[in-house]
Amino acid sequence: MIEIKRLKDCTIEEGVEAWNTGFEGYYFDATTTADKFITRLVQEGLSPNLSIVAFLDKKPIGIIKNGIREFNGQKLAWNGGTGVALELRKKGIGKMLMEETLSILNKEQVDYASLEAISDNSKAISLYEKMGYEIVDHLEYLGLNGQLDRSYSAIPLVKYRVDRAVPQQIGLIPFYKGMNPWQTQWQSAKDGEAIIVKDLDGNQKGYAYFRRSFNNEGKHLNTVLYQCEVEPELERKDAEQLTRYLINEVFRSFTDDINRVIPNLPIAQSALTHSVLKEIGFKSMTEQVYMIRKM
Repeated sequence: MIEIKRLKDCTIEEGVEAWNTGFEGYYFDATTTADKFITRLVQEGLSPNLSIVAFLDKKPIGIIKNGIREFNGQKLAWNGGTGVALELRKKGIGKMLMEETLSILNKEQVDYASLEAISDNSKAISLYEKMGYEIVDHLEYLGLNGQLDRSYSAIPLVKYRVDRAVPQQIGLIPFYKGMNPWQTQWQSAKDGEAIIVKDLDGNQKGYAYFRRSFNNEGKHLNTVLYQCEVEPELERKDAEQLTRYLINEVFRSFTDDINRVIPNLPIAQSALTHSVLKEIGFKSMTEQVYMIRKM
């Protein structure tokens, strides 16, 4: 008989076993450890009270990690991973876990539930659609490593000024995309950096936030760009110039020999940013669908 418990009522070892068992044979290696498991819960705002673990004969065989954030007065939930033991897939356990998750989210008065699924994972997508989720965008996980041969020297801004900020400040910008995928939201980059572009009257016209990582010797290893957006009302020429400027600033004119990553970039919702990045030479590493359910 299947028993479902809240993660808070399980040991860390049971949570780790449920995750590693549930994601065995996945599209990429999702294996975790106790330290990594806890760190991810904290860094991505996932809640042990909202997350669940499935047991069969007291053995962990499935898991869903869940979290809730607020944006514009509404609650947005995220499914940070649904896994079921390889030998028990196609037996309705995934559906059981999803039903329990939706029941929890309803009790929490969530307005929207979100998740991502690998584009090729048609079985998972079909399950989510049966549970009421709809595909609202397609996502690309982009990467570009090393120095660029072509020059991306400073792009001049005549009508604007640039302020350095922190990601928390981006959430107050009127055109901030707080409904973009969970891992691109400012809360996932709280220890990062931000840039805000304003016109000469002080009106906000564009933003980007990112995180740089260094080794113990202070060597710059990689930069993750979470969001890069400009005011929707800008003329195309200005919008493109600002987007290029922001990207150039984040990646320091592409002169560093580092890894550059953009996680889960929405192709439709962030079309201009996507277009500029692909033109620069960023390559797609993973493709996913972004799904939302109105609760």
